[in-house]
Formats: sequence, structure tokens, C-alpha cells
Amino acid sequence: MLNMIKMETYRMLHTRSAYVILIVLTGCVLFTNIMSRDEYRADTRKAAEASVDMVQVSPSSPDESGEETPNLGMTVTLPTTPGEQVTVFDLFAANIQGRFIALFIAIFTILFSGADMSSGYVKNTAGQVRSRAALVAAKAVAVMVYTVFTILFFVAIEAISDALLFGALAWGDPGEFLPYLGAQTALHCTFMVVLCALTVIIRSSVLSMVLGVLLCQNLAIILYGGAETLLRRMGAGDVDIISHTITGKIAMLPLAPSASDVTGALLTAALFLVLLAGLGALVFQKRDV
Repeated sequence: MLNMIKMETYRMLHTRSAYVILIVLTGCVLFTNIMSRDEYRADTRKAAEASVDMVQVSPSSPDESGEETPNLGMTVTLPTTPGEQVTVFDLFAANIQGRFIALFIAIFTILFSGADMSSGYVKNTAGQVRSRAALVAAKAVAVMVYTVFTILFFVAIEAISDALLFGALAWGDPGEFLPYLGAQTALHCTFMVVLCALTVIIRSSVLSMVLGVLLCQNLAIILYGGAETLLRRMGAGDVDIISHTITGKIAMLPLAPSASDVTGALLTAALFLVLLAGLGALVFQKRDV
């Protein structure tokens, strides 16, 4: 198993798309941060001119429960009250909740997971191992390593952006930032393993890419809404499906997560990780490659 993990990690490190995506990610994050800075300055000027309560003109308004409301598409909006110092935490949360970072990692995950199958190289490796399911597990580990590295790389970009674009390097409250960072990292790792498993099951990088983009755009809300309506008509009461999904947790995790919020996110991540990774491994084990 360890040798297979080393093999997949080596393949990941020598995959050109891994570095191309990091370069494109850097450019896109810097661009969104510049746009966010301009919007933040405009909001601050409006607040000063109108002499109104800063909270009322805040560009990001969570609902009364403190959770963000998921929407279609990807939006990057600073949660900072106009006039206050923008922190690395603010920049990180704005891009993470918009599933902006998830989209880039998802593209790499699908390309990487389907590369050996599309090239036929998997036939060489599958016939030399006792359990082909272990190949899926090794692939998932490599994907999670890339995800963790990309998120840490993203934090570094946000730190540089905060210092250059907003005049000072302020990390934010570590008591809120660190639990949020840990929970989001776990959710993103699980989301990528789900996409890796779907790529193995479907055996089509194109279709998997479409599904990945749709999930990052939260277009699955339409399906969730239909399912919730059907369940209510069947007498199931109020059902909130999206809050129990990976992308829903990514978008709706509170900026000041409580212990129960973090625990709920980790349990959701663990459940999807076990189910989808297990399903992908089972299908690959039984399938004729």
C-alpha cells in the first residue's frame, strides 16, 4: 500500500497540470482580491458619507442564525465591516465560501484521477497488485495531499495580498481562523475524494468535470429543492438537504464556528469520505480494466 501511495504521489508531483493550476489560481486569487479591495473601499466611502451604522452597509450579511445562505454560481464577497482592517481570515473565507478554490482543486483532481485510465496505463498497475481497491485508496491519498498543499499555498497568497493590497498583515482571530481552516480543509479533501471516486466509477473525465463544475457552482440546489419539496409532500416535514452535503457545508460553515459546527462538518466529511471512497474502490475492484 505504501509503495502505491508513493507511486501516485510521484505521479502527482510530475503532473504538469498540478503546477499550471497553481499558477492560474494565483493569478485569479490576486485578481479577485484587487476587485474586493476596490469594492471594500467604495463601501467604506459610502459608509463615511452617509454616516450610517457600519453593520447596515456591510457587504456580507449572514442570516440571523449566523450562517451564510448558499447561492447559485460563485461569489467572492468580503465579510469585513467597512472601515475595519481586512484580515487574512476575511480574504480566505471570502474565496473559500464562494467555492472558488474548490473549483481549481477539482479540475486537477479529475484530470489526475482519470489520466491513467484514459492513457491505458492503469492496465499495467492493476495487474501487479493484490487488491485493485488499494489503487483507488492511493489515488485518494495523493489527491488529499495536493488539496492540503493547495490550501496552505492559498493562505500564503492571501497573507501577501493582505499586506500589499490592504496595507497591513493581520491574520484575524486565531480562535476562529484555525478551527475554520481545519474544518474547510477536511471538507475540501473529502470533496476531492468524492470527485476522484466519481471519475473512477464513471470512467469519463469529461462527465466528471461537468459534475464537478456544477457542484462547485451549487447548481445541485435545484435538485435538492425538488427533493425537499417531494419529501415534504410525503409528510417528512421540513428537510434541509444542502446543509448536510459537502458543498453546502463549505458554503455555510459560520465564520466563527462553534464546536458543534466543526464537529458537524467533520462528521459530514467522514461520512462522504467513507461512502464514496468505499464505493469507488468496490467498483474498481470488480471492474474489468
